[in-house]
Amino acid sequence: MEWLQNVLSLPGETSGLMVFLSLVKRAISLIGVLVILWGSLRAGYYFLWYCQKKLKNGEAVDLIRLEFGQAIVLGLEFIVAADVIETTKAPTYYSLGVLAGLIAIRTILSYALNHELNVLKGLGQKMAAFKKK
Repeated sequence: MEWLQNVLSLPGETSGLMVFLSLVKRAISLIGVLVILWGSLRAGYYFLWYCQKKLKNGEAVDLIRLEFGQAIVLGLEFIVAADVIETTKAPTYYSLGVLAGLIAIRTILSYALNHELNVLKGLGQKMAAFKKK
């Protein structure tokens, strides 16, 4: 239970608004982590099922990657939102610089993931059209 007290402790924050913003930030961060965790567990389950059935279809792996990538992108969006809320509490130049760096890194990562997801969606559509012929 000590870890729970450490998570809920808010050192030096006496303002009700600051406590509220800290709790909202932690809740949104937790949602982001849970979304990524859920996506990874789901992708792992589907991958193990795919391996157990020994399917020869590469499309299934692409669909697993597509769903997992979408979960990562969604989770990262929640975490970025939590960082923005954290910065509104005490906007110093240092915290704004750190936030800008984090947002830049996560934006590049999200862009790369979205690009790959769009490629996978295109491959899935081509495979479906090819199977209809």
